[in-house]
Amino acid sequence: MTNPLYTIEQLPTTSAAAIREFDDRYIAALGAAKADGWVDKLGALVPTNAPMVTFPVSQLRTKYQRTQGEGRAKTLGEKSFDVKSEEFDDGFEARLIDLFQQTFAYRNWQQAPARLVNAEEQFRHHQIAALIEAGLTTLCVDGKYFFATDHPANMFDGSAGTNSNYQANAKDVVSIDNIMDEVTAMKDMVDENGDRLGASADTILVGSPKAEPLKALLKQAMIADGSVSVSNPYMNGFTVIEVKEFGDANDWYLVDSKLIAQGLAPWISLRQTVPSSLALRVFDESSDFFKKTGRLRIESHIWYGFALGLPQAIRKVVGA
Repeated sequence: MTNPLYTIEQLPTTSAAAIREFDDRYIAALGAAKADGWVDKLGALVPTNAPMVTFPVSQLRTKYQRTQGEGRAKTLGEKSFDVKSEEFDDGFEARLIDLFQQTFAYRNWQQAPARLVNAEEQFRHHQIAALIEAGLTTLCVDGKYFFATDHPANMFDGSAGTNSNYQANAKDVVSIDNIMDEVTAMKDMVDENGDRLGASADTILVGSPKAEPLKALLKQAMIADGSVSVSNPYMNGFTVIEVKEFGDANDWYLVDSKLIAQGLAPWISLRQTVPSSLALRVFDESSDFFKKTGRLRIESHIWYGFALGLPQAIRKVVGA
């Protein structure tokens, strides 16, 4: 029986055929790609044609009160922050003679477009994970560090009080009591009127070393409480996301995906769209690169900007 992976008919006979195959597969991979990683689901992935985008943050949550004398009205308070894109690139190259004669070389060439698309998603994960871990030293739109105990609930009126999205006392995430304490603390988050936002964490971001023990704990029907066993109040109650890109093995983050869906995105990935000639650059037989090396080369260039956004829907807990 002939192995179809090794038939010479699969190999290209011209460089144009090899490049066309790469281009077709790249377009197909882009079309099939879905923004379904944790970065895209829990943050904002914003496509734009501009190299910089200004994100306004408005505070105008209405609150009816008993009418006394003249009616009342509020002035819209607004601040903003900018996100600027930068250029990043990756690519593949191969000796043309190998593509003509070697099945494995051509198979790698065929697989390269999908790998580039996957690498772009992984790139977003690395960038956002690094931003989250730098949140204790990165300023937020309200002038405080992103993870802080004194975020002003109203950036224009101090009477509304403050919010905390940071627990500095080290706590192990593999503990029902610790999770309950921090979920309860997160419920103290208030809006610009000083009223509770209704924050209720439903997701936990945690590094790889603690992810599996945490998942196992949250699947248990019964847990130990001293010398007796009691029902697990959080059995299957959280989505546990293993963030393998985190450098710290112990820190963990509570997230309320419902608040994020209401517009309180904790981070932003800005993707600038550019002409296809800039995004996918082909060095074919007519290029100086080929004439010097005998290699075909295709580079993928992407433009991204990343920033931390609003702090209300995420809480950092120093791990132990």
